[in-house]
Amino acid sequence: MPLTARQVWRDFVSDGVPASGNHKPGKPDIRSWGAYLESFITGSSVVNSLVFSTRALLLADVAHAENTMAWVIADPTTAYNGIYQKSGASGLGSWARVADLPYPFIPASNVGAGTANALQATTDIPISDTALVWLPIFATNTASPVTVAFNGASPLTIKTNPGNDPVVGGLPGGMIVLGRQQGSEFRLISDQASSAIVAAAEAAADLAADYAALALNDKVLNTFAGNGSQTVFVLSVDPGSKNNTDVNLDGVLQFKSSYSISGTTLTFSEAPPGDGIDNNIEVSFGGKIDIGTPGSETVDADKIKATDIAAIRTKLSIYSKSEVDAAVAVSSGVAGRLFGLTGSQNVTDAANDMDFSAGEAASAGASPVIMVLASALTKRSDAAWAVGSGNGGMDTGTKPTSAWLHWYAIKRPDTGVVDVCCSASASAPTIGGNIPAAYTKYRRIRSTKTDGSGNILADSQDGDEVLWQTAVKENGGAAYSTGTTAALVTLAGVPSGFKVRAIMNATYTSASDSAGAFVSSPDEGDQALGVGNTLFNITNMQNASENASAGIEVRTNTSGQVRHKGGAAGSLYLATRGYIDRRGRI
Repeated sequence: MPLTARQVWRDFVSDGVPASGNHKPGKPDIRSWGAYLESFITGSSVVNSLVFSTRALLLADVAHAENTMAWVIADPTTAYNGIYQKSGASGLGSWARVADLPYPFIPASNVGAGTANALQATTDIPISDTALVWLPIFATNTASPVTVAFNGASPLTIKTNPGNDPVVGGLPGGMIVLGRQQGSEFRLISDQASSAIVAAAEAAADLAADYAALALNDKVLNTFAGNGSQTVFVLSVDPGSKNNTDVNLDGVLQFKSSYSISGTTLTFSEAPPGDGIDNNIEVSFGGKIDIGTPGSETVDADKIKATDIAAIRTKLSIYSKSEVDAAVAVSSGVAGRLFGLTGSQNVTDAANDMDFSAGEAASAGASPVIMVLASALTKRSDAAWAVGSGNGGMDTGTKPTSAWLHWYAIKRPDTGVVDVCCSASASAPTIGGNIPAAYTKYRRIRSTKTDGSGNILADSQDGDEVLWQTAVKENGGAAYSTGTTAALVTLAGVPSGFKVRAIMNATYTSASDSAGAFVSSPDEGDQALGVGNTLFNITNMQNASENASAGIEVRTNTSGQVRHKGGAAGSLYLATRGYIDRRGRI
């Protein structure tokens, strides 16, 4: 096979690489390419080429010299039709397809074997993607889309030149269209009849003009020719009621009782007289105008001018929903209200997901509103917040490790939607990032803690009480050195940022058998333990260096701390079993 023309006359030594230097065509390459072109042109002519009806007949005949050209023109497999070139000596070698048949047009026959909307046509030469087909239309199409099948092959969908389906009536009987196969479509080169499109456009223009007249409070005039037998006439638009119409027959106004209106159908009780040619019936009418009444609860604040909202409320002497909710919450004494909304680890993904039961809560802060969670939902701490059960809960960032995670009921007052989110903040969730800014109301309803891998530690909730599945040994299980000077310790088993009531077991041991210990709230004063061990909540031992233990509940400060003090120097062990969290109750 000689070099191609692009290769012979390329600009550079390395094609497309200017840095390789200018290329000078070699005479041997030019002679080889020219000889090949001459042989192809000579062999491609009908006079000097062999013609076979099928490729199978061609492939069976190899008794021809190399570069002999042949045509296959009627193979049932369309792709086999084309111009072939012989390679190898006579009696040897093979045929290779090198070009499509040079047919500019293939005439098709359509005598109505199919239907007006599913044409069946035949051609003497199989069609291909490269051939233009001359297709007569036997009958006007009555539907859309329209298909055509050539020579019993799969139907092709007829498409207009821009690629649309023909309109109804766009392929009238007797029309001849020119097109080509394009994949599973038959794309028209000549387009559908414009008469159907023009007629539809004119009808739409007339209808629009009548509706425009109605919109301008003008009257629409329809005229008809009576013939003494016709009683039904079609109006251009629906007048809504016959009370909106005036009917004149030969200049005489007709009683409403002499005709009826149903939609656009005008029906006379008796056929109006006339010659059927001259218009002697005049119908003038105004019509009903659909003002598009909004559906129930579809008008929102975006449809009302913002500067007029306050004035509208004043005129109507009403409050907004959020104002009513706030007034009810405060005046009814339900600020701080909290019911239900119990949180528990999800059984499927306890390390990340929390289930919350249905319930309600008054939002925190000024102007509280009632937030009602109508049904239980599940939120994920390992994904960004998205509204709805089973979706993410984080307000911003990612779930913290070895830290507290706080869960909030949130509400957007404009729609009333209530959901739950989680946050690393103990005071308020971050609004305006993952959570839309419209969620302006919130209330902390639960707190959980994660381990070093970010897994939620197992606990159980009953109202305000939360108990750990495994008690938290404070100070890593080591003793606190206590004595007659008070000291604060930060508990790992309770959240910080707000006060809770720590539920603890405490053990105290000392070399002094008359001494006890006192674990108290930082909100209390640092008091002397007094005569008779009156303030010991861990009593004295019976014998020196023995242990005295007690179960105690102590309020923390907002840093999660408690105070300890001993009647004498000794060791204090604390284990936090849980805590009582009022979660903003008043």
